[in-house]
Amino acid sequence: MSATSATTLPGTTPAPPAGATAPGPGNNLTGFTVTHDLIRRVIPELGRRLAGAAAAGSLDTAAVERLTIWWHMFTAILEGHHTSEDSHVWPVVLDTEPGLAGVARTLEEQHESLDGHLAGIDDGLRGLAAGQTEREVVLTGLLARIAEFDALMHDHLALEERTMVPVLREKVPAEAYRAMLASLASGHDPMDFVPTMPLLLEKAAPEAREFMLGGMPPALRARYEAEFEPAYRALAASLPAA
Repeated sequence: MSATSATTLPGTTPAPPAGATAPGPGNNLTGFTVTHDLIRRVIPELGRRLAGAAAAGSLDTAAVERLTIWWHMFTAILEGHHTSEDSHVWPVVLDTEPGLAGVARTLEEQHESLDGHLAGIDDGLRGLAAGQTEREVVLTGLLARIAEFDALMHDHLALEERTMVPVLREKVPAEAYRAMLASLASGHDPMDFVPTMPLLLEKAAPEAREFMLGGMPPALRARYEAEFEPAYRALAASLPAA
């Protein structure tokens, strides 16, 4: 795999096009920013879509199945982001600031606990799709689980952004940061992440979108724009309103 395609992993910063200049001082954390914005948006959005469809009487099996596809695109991004933090990002931060080892352990433990909430949300979606009896009870429990997960994620992201992210942006040497991205990219097929990028970039600013897509080989970029983005837009248009 070429380095240009590999470094567009969700939640990481892609290699900018040749000749591009950095958008500001320090390491460019566009991927982190876009991913954190996505997390803050999508989790409560799932709850609003479910509640709104239920109130409108349109939360049928087909609607739940479409929402589940959309949600699983998000969880693929989220799980990849957490895995990369634990395996690659935090070790680089700790090389620079060893005193943050306790914070890193807390974040890793939180990742494990958040996985349980993801499993609970999946269970609730499956229950709704299967048309379980006491559907209102299932929905009420699912909405409570989503709200709890949202609150936990807000606290989790705030801890990251208060402690680890400033070091990653401002103190980790640029060479170490580039090496971390290259290590993250190795062994990944672009098709592991490209299909989810339309969701990741759906609300991103134009400059962030171009930065994230700028390292794609032209053939893959063309396929992304001709195939994956239109497919995602069609899915998003079919979802219950947020």
